[in-house]
Amino acid sequence: MGNLLEIQGLKTYFYSDGRVIPAVDGVDISLRKGETLGIVGESGSGKSVTSLSVMRLLPKTGSRIEDGQILYKGNSLLQLSENEMRDIRGNEIAMIFQEPMTSLNPVYTVGQQLTETVMLHRGYSKKEAREHAIEMLKKVHIPRAEKIVDEYPHQLSGGMRQRVMIAMAMSCDPELLIADEPTTALDVTIQAQILDLMRELRNTQGTSILLITHDLGVVAEMCDRVVVMYAGQVVEQADVFTLFERPSHPYTQGLMKSMPKVDQDLDRLDSIPGNVPLPGTIKQGCRFASRCPFVEEKCLAEEPPLYTLQDGQQSRCWLHADAAGKEVAGA
Repeated sequence: MGNLLEIQGLKTYFYSDGRVIPAVDGVDISLRKGETLGIVGESGSGKSVTSLSVMRLLPKTGSRIEDGQILYKGNSLLQLSENEMRDIRGNEIAMIFQEPMTSLNPVYTVGQQLTETVMLHRGYSKKEAREHAIEMLKKVHIPRAEKIVDEYPHQLSGGMRQRVMIAMAMSCDPELLIADEPTTALDVTIQAQILDLMRELRNTQGTSILLITHDLGVVAEMCDRVVVMYAGQVVEQADVFTLFERPSHPYTQGLMKSMPKVDQDLDRLDSIPGNVPLPGTIKQGCRFASRCPFVEEKCLAEEPPLYTLQDGQQSRCWLHADAAGKEVAGA
């Protein structure tokens, strides 16, 4: 299968008070047709900024894509005009945002927000759009769809609002769905229902999914491949089985150890010491060095490249310099 989405050398910077903040710094990611790709990492690692760069929804002031390419079906999204991008956004590429309460407009009904997309992209009449909206609400298993369509977001629970967001995203049968922390702040029962719903939509409509999360349990359940990000860079890539069987980067290993186990004393959970460094504060060396249990002098002096290991696994760590030989994926 070919790549539906390719992100090549993406650099997205923010500017504040004369400072340059590289939120995403040289990221390479590919997503195949029909695949679910997970992007994981702590807050501040650049996951959401990467997705907003793809959608070209970055703030108009104080941010800019400095370098790189974002290719969708082989065509550069960065070369499109705003009108051309608007034709793709919500139609061929849709996004589920992290907070449905802030993403849904509180002064419009659910139906008004659901019909807007299909009227714009599909040319539906008001009556056709309303019927389609009710059909989409039923598809995401919302009860009483005929009544919910006329209600406002504040009248719905968090899980219901997230289902509405999914219905909006899937209204035009997009080929690519970007889901940014779609289960955050939902209880575990609703989380499972939302994940089942996304899986069902992927299997029935063949939608490719870019799933951004910090929850490795969600990754294990949903994803085919995984990208691990840290401080604006990709530090590891692998298929989901390889990542859980033999995580190669010390950061990924730390994330795995921090997951609670069934027979583990919950008063003694493992954790990674320290915090993700602020973008732009590390001038040289490995960005994980200050938190890494295997740090050496070379780690503080030189930034490691992204080495390619067996089975296509990639890891940005000097520990793999000998194992990978001269086979390097890129800096």
